[in-house]
Formats: sequence, structure tokens, C-alpha cells
Amino acid sequence: MVDKKKVIFFGVQSATLGDFSEIAMRLQISPIYIDNLAEDLGRAPSDSISVKDLEDFHLKLPVVISIVTPAHRLSAMNHAINLGFTDFPAFISPNADIAANAIIEPGVFVNNSAIIGHSTKLAKNSVVNRGANIGHDVEIGEFTHVAPSACILGFSKIGKSVLVGANSTILNNLNIGDGAIIGAGAVVIHDVASGETVVGNPARPIAR
Repeated sequence: MVDKKKVIFFGVQSATLGDFSEIAMRLQISPIYIDNLAEDLGRAPSDSISVKDLEDFHLKLPVVISIVTPAHRLSAMNHAINLGFTDFPAFISPNADIAANAIIEPGVFVNNSAIIGHSTKLAKNSVVNRGANIGHDVEIGEFTHVAPSACILGFSKIGKSVLVGANSTILNNLNIGDGAIIGAGAVVIHDVASGETVVGNPARPIAR
């Protein structure tokens, strides 16, 4: 968890700025926005600083990566590491509902109104976005993004760099392979292979 009064925010776009700013205010954190962190991330707020203006004291601050796709998030993380940043704490909204025995690894972002069930594990650098509901005994892989209002039921295992679309539902005891994409609003009733994209209700694979 973030435990300092200043935090570096990497690659924060206008679409996600409100969430970051709101949570930072609740945590009484002063954000420092860094622009141009990774290709295609877009511009940060007008008061952001550029990479070329970073100073030694910046590199000692904790870093939070913007809510972006798994690929962009990984790119931004690698860029930050190459610049010399080392501290990537979990960044969790105070109004998220997280079970006491849930496992939250470094770099995780949990947005407002998200629910994390008992014995669920959020692996490094994963995202649980606004209003998403993760059931009990679920495993969320590294760099996976669970989009707003998605629902994952108990005992399911979600691989690395998976994109779980907004308002989608993954039923219990399912395995979702690395790099899979679950379309917005999809209802997943069977396992999904690595790299597969599924859409619809019930969810069916489509060509990528």
C-alpha cells in the first residue's frame, strides 16, 4: 500500500485522471504526474512534468501506473524501471470492499467501489476497475485488467495479461488463459484458451 505523501502517477490520461485524483485526495496524497511514459499512452494533465525533468528525489518516490490495457501497463512499467524507479506499491481506493484475507501484491490498482472476496489473490500489477466484483478464491494474473462492473465468480483462475471486459461475467470454477480477451457484456460459461477472444451470451470465440 502507498504510505508516502507524494506519489508519481505514470501515463494518466484524461479518462482515468478523475479516478486517480479522487483516490489520491481520499488518501491525502499529493500526486506528481509524469507525461510521455509509454507509446500511445497520451498526455498527462497540463501540470505534469516530463521524463527529461526528473530529478533524483523523484526516483525515490512510489509509482502508480495508469489504468490502461495490459500491454500498455507492461510497457509503462518497463519504462519506469529503466528510468530507475523501484517502488511500485498497491494503490487501493478506501471505498473498495476487500476481504481481510485477500492477497494484494505490489503494483495492483483497485478502483472505487470494487469488491474483492475472501482468499482471492490479485497478482502484481493487475487492475480491478470501478465497481468490479471478484468472488472468493479467485486468482487474477499479473497485468490482467478487470474492467468496470465485470463480475468473476468463485474459484475461477484468470491468467496473465487478460482483459476482462466491462459488464462481463465469468462463472465459477473456470480457467481463463494468458492473454485472453473477454468482450464487454460477455457471459463466460466455459474455459477460455490462452490468446482467445470471446464475446456474447453465452460467450463464444471469435477470430483475432
